[in-house]
Amino acid sequence: MSLEKLKFRRQFLLSPKSCFELEGWNKELLGEHELYVHPDCLKTVVTTNGKKGVLLGHILNPRKSDLTNTSILESLLEQNNEQGIAEVLYELVGRFVLIIEENNTFTFFNDACGLKSFFYTQYNNDFYAASQPLLLKLVTKDLIVEGERYKSYHNSDYVKGSKEHWFPSGTSLYKDVYHLVANHYLKSESLEQTRYWPIKNLEIGGYEESKEKFAELLKLTMEAGSKKYNLGLGLTSGYDSRILLSASKDAAEHMLFYTLQYRNLDKNSNDIRIPVSLTSKLKIPHQVMDCRIPITDSFKKVYLENSDMAHLDDWGTIAYGISQNLPKDTMSVKGSCSETGRCFFYKNGVHPKFNSSQDFIDTYPKWKGIPFIEERMLVWYDEVKQSKNNKGYNILDLFHWEVSTGSWQTQSQLEWDIVHDTFTPFNNRELLDLMLHIDTKYRSKPNYVLYRDTMKMLWPEVLLEPINPETSKVKLKQKIKSVLVKIGLEKYNK
Repeated sequence: MSLEKLKFRRQFLLSPKSCFELEGWNKELLGEHELYVHPDCLKTVVTTNGKKGVLLGHILNPRKSDLTNTSILESLLEQNNEQGIAEVLYELVGRFVLIIEENNTFTFFNDACGLKSFFYTQYNNDFYAASQPLLLKLVTKDLIVEGERYKSYHNSDYVKGSKEHWFPSGTSLYKDVYHLVANHYLKSESLEQTRYWPIKNLEIGGYEESKEKFAELLKLTMEAGSKKYNLGLGLTSGYDSRILLSASKDAAEHMLFYTLQYRNLDKNSNDIRIPVSLTSKLKIPHQVMDCRIPITDSFKKVYLENSDMAHLDDWGTIAYGISQNLPKDTMSVKGSCSETGRCFFYKNGVHPKFNSSQDFIDTYPKWKGIPFIEERMLVWYDEVKQSKNNKGYNILDLFHWEVSTGSWQTQSQLEWDIVHDTFTPFNNRELLDLMLHIDTKYRSKPNYVLYRDTMKMLWPEVLLEPINPETSKVKLKQKIKSVLVKIGLEKYNK
């Protein structure tokens, strides 16, 4: 594929006026708007009862794997209101944006964690939407400018010191440009996002029954995905890829298994050594893909042009390595979103109390001093702290789901659209909900009991190798801390 065809790959633009730079893309009329869709972005269109629905991306029902995108979209359009649509979406997995047009007004939904990114704005009283701001810039040229927000972010110590920097979902680096947050839908006429999940109060269920349901749904998801797509599962030494491997036992013969070697990883690193050893024991083919290849100037140019947040010196380098190794049309399986169910921001399973919005902001101190981020954090927290909105769900679970995964991981998948589409089994509201209904003691450190028990049920041999074993460097650090505590220097035990 030529590099020119990689520009804005798998992205889209919805505009009230023509965009001549995208004339080679698929074009769909939606009311008085034009929808431009990159040729490699899956598009499904259905018209019924005066409504036109467009599904951008992939979607499936794990329990009814024979359903096509068209039949799923038809069932969504049959619903009489947004809550009905939300109920249909609850059990679906995929990476998509749903657009429903009626009389030139639009309603937008995205997938469970918002992994198919969606930005929007109102410009000269007209509505615009796109995968990311650089596409909006094509039709609103003086709106997307590197102003105060952009400068405060990119000049911050946080960005300078982080390879995978990100900011909260819901906002952007540009004034009056917004981002659709997971678990919300958007109405174009009001420009307001409305929360539609959670809708029921959280009640902790019995572990054994919940564990069985969780394991079964994860297994069905991997089997359904393997029937529909050419799946390639990237393996590390961690929990997320290991549990997906266990769920792939019956689908393994139709899948590709590989490990990305990047940054400072070598053959002795846990994330290389363990997948190689484990796949050998399981007798499944496996490949280590070198992603330390020097990136070409031509690839670098198109990568930077694909997103205003391009992480060229890290994700970009890895993407180039993937492009040189991964077979064409492979859909990469990622364990992302799973961390929401593993108490990511309170790893011991004990959720902290927040007495003020400042306490909440302190959970991610690297963002301090970046005004638009602190403002966005306060707005999100003030909305979700109300019991009618959180329904008893832990705020830090919702924070990881909506604010973190829905931004950091969404940006990562957007950037890697240049080399592959992505299938994320945990990007399923029902699956995540099952996890969050389980007591935190089963889904937190040190043993992540739910994950280990699920692996034992689905493919116990995947536990023949350790999961995230401590390196010698970490062991030495822990030993030093222990000695310092014993001699009374507790203040160093941080």
